[in-house]
Amino acid sequence: MRRYPHQCGPIEYINGDAYQIVARYPITSVLDAQGIKEWLGCDTVFKANRLNLFIFCNIIEDAQIVN
Repeated sequence: MRRYPHQCGPIEYINGDAYQIVARYPITSVLDAQGIKEWLGCDTVFKANRLNLFIFCNIIEDAQIVN
């Protein structure tokens, strides 16, 4: 089980989008993924069956240039 300090988690590209990882928990340890997502304040959760993990993360928005 791995939870990263606030705003210090690694950045990973998942399906072409950048995400900041907040926590990774084994699937067998999680009973309520939505509850953990709300508790951590994340906007996205992925279930990685191959890795046997739930990955809780926040999407990194692309910067918009305003003239």
